[in-house]
Amino acid sequence: MEKYITFDHIDAKDITSFSGLENEVLTYIYHSAQKKPLSIECFGITYPHPNFHIERTDSPYFILEYIMSGKGYLVVDGKTHELSANDVYLLEPGSSHEYYADKNDPFKKIWVNFKSDVFFNIFNEYDLKQTYVFHDTNILDEMTNIIALEKISVYNDHIYKAASKHLFDVFMKLAEKTENKSKESTLAQQILAELDKAIDSSISIDEISNTLFISRSKMIREFKKHYHTTPHAYLLGRKIGFAKMLLQNSRHSIRSISNHLGFADEHYFANVFKSKTGMTPSQYRKSRSHITSGSQ
Repeated sequence: MEKYITFDHIDAKDITSFSGLENEVLTYIYHSAQKKPLSIECFGITYPHPNFHIERTDSPYFILEYIMSGKGYLVVDGKTHELSANDVYLLEPGSSHEYYADKNDPFKKIWVNFKSDVFFNIFNEYDLKQTYVFHDTNILDEMTNIIALEKISVYNDHIYKAASKHLFDVFMKLAEKTENKSKESTLAQQILAELDKAIDSSISIDEISNTLFISRSKMIREFKKHYHTTPHAYLLGRKIGFAKMLLQNSRHSIRSISNHLGFADEHYFANVFKSKTGMTPSQYRKSRSHITSGSQ
């Protein structure tokens, strides 16, 4: 009889913090000592929970998740991505990231964590690296088929071939989405570049539209068409993501961070930060950083 082993589970070293997991239904997969082209760690469904939050450092797995309903946020490489129904995010092995549910409209999602040298090669060859989020990309059938493999077996040796087929179909959908994205409007890309330059300034959306010699309404319409969010929401998300990095890794005061990121005042910054993260800047710094800050 073959001897089976399991990967580390919810207390795995790559997960640095988590909450709201009581609303998850998940299946862990068992593995034999013989390496297979695909190793599934676990898969499952996360049901809506306002406090759901996962943070990982140097994760060893591919994390593939599909938003079925509701809203949430993904933070990776200092950038905050807004998530909504029919969005997919794919995080590569070695990434450090966090994702969490919207407090008012928490997401429901279906997901799978896996390792595979084969899919890592596909990931690179089809230029999926560092894309992270794929909007309006329906992979529900493929993900449902993967979850359904639990009815066949919970042993990787028995299901990895079927799972590989479904994952390949997902990767091809994502590759097609990436190819289409490369054909995006030049104007949308110009808007994005101006917004990225505005993270540490107080420049307004109107000022950016004037810089590009377009109306505010056209700017919003063009940006939303290609990036599925408004320029204001995108810029605010980037600012909050950068603020979290500074709170966690620097001794800058909250007032200094607020000024640096171009907020009108410290009080407004604190209110916006809490609305996006559920914590005040002081609370976030205390919970995430071992660095003693200066005057708050």
